[in-house]
Amino acid sequence: MKVSIRQFMGKQHSWCVVGQNFAKYLIDLGHEVHIFSTDGIKHFPEELKLNLIGYVEEDQPQKVYGRLPDKEYDCQISYTCMKNFPVYLGNGNKNRFGIWCYEWSGENILPTGFAKNYKSCDKILSPSNYAKQIYIDSKIPEDHIVVLSHGIDENQFRNAKKINLKTNKKFKIFSNIIQNHLRKNIPGLLDAYGKAFTNKDDVCLVLKANMNPVKMQFEISTQQCLNNFYKKYSNHGEVRIITEYVTNIADLYYSCDAIFTMSNAEGFYFPGLEGLAVGKHSIAPAFGGQLDFLNSENSLLIDGRVTRANPLSMYWESKNNAKWFEPSISDAVDKLKYSYNNFEILNNRINTENILEKYSWKTITKDMLYLCV
Repeated sequence: MKVSIRQFMGKQHSWCVVGQNFAKYLIDLGHEVHIFSTDGIKHFPEELKLNLIGYVEEDQPQKVYGRLPDKEYDCQISYTCMKNFPVYLGNGNKNRFGIWCYEWSGENILPTGFAKNYKSCDKILSPSNYAKQIYIDSKIPEDHIVVLSHGIDENQFRNAKKINLKTNKKFKIFSNIIQNHLRKNIPGLLDAYGKAFTNKDDVCLVLKANMNPVKMQFEISTQQCLNNFYKKYSNHGEVRIITEYVTNIADLYYSCDAIFTMSNAEGFYFPGLEGLAVGKHSIAPAFGGQLDFLNSENSLLIDGRVTRANPLSMYWESKNNAKWFEPSISDAVDKLKYSYNNFEILNNRINTENILEKYSWKTITKDMLYLCV
């Protein structure tokens, strides 16, 4: 089968991870794969360069390096916002799979003009049931949506190794916050940690963070959040900030004992699944896409309530009826302390073999191929 993948493929971005892994396993399964990257090739995988037919840089979308996709494909895949579906899935009339999710819930919550573009694909591949409901609430026909989870690189996580995190603390909590976006609730995360532990506790928060200056309305300064935290909690537990590139992100998960987030809204939440893949439980809100794989058996779910979302947190368009989840700080503190005292028991309950088999990209790719006609 001749397959086109046209989307972000060249950066450290979740959309790229999905596209790159679909490409890798389609090639392994013997399909002819043509890749066109819409965000350059700075971090484009060396192993896929033979399949790269062309690319554009984000800031110069009209300047094509290489060539554009062919006129006709047997299957087309694109993880991109819906407004791009007509063009990125426009080279054929069958097996057109658009992938995307939106984090905020509410009636007709998708950005204006987005929903109608479902007609430009044969199926929307929603990564979670939570994301599927958001499509339905925006009047997209349910039979046009298939829930197909994102996956994990099985080999990457099977070969994870412990690395030196430059801390002597016994209990290490990992928070992977690459996007310094408002919905990630960085202040809430730091507040819960500050209330749960002091410098007398044998604990360290390992924060993989984006320290770039704020450029968009939906971003927040991670450095300012940390400054406020240091000022408010003068006797805070240890914090280790990691900003540098990590070759195998699985090593970070494996080197810690629990994965922590206070995010207000997640369409999928990769860190929770990636943590399970190396036998680490999550402390995460009981809301959002993570509930497809996080539960009371393998994680500690934080209580809270659905509230009106901050309109400034939204991408493309602010809407006053948007909703998200406000995780309880006090319950998060209780869950953090419980994890601190019981993390070995909690992690021993996780069936990593089941996670690796069910969510490997090879399995997910085969499930996608079953949808082809």
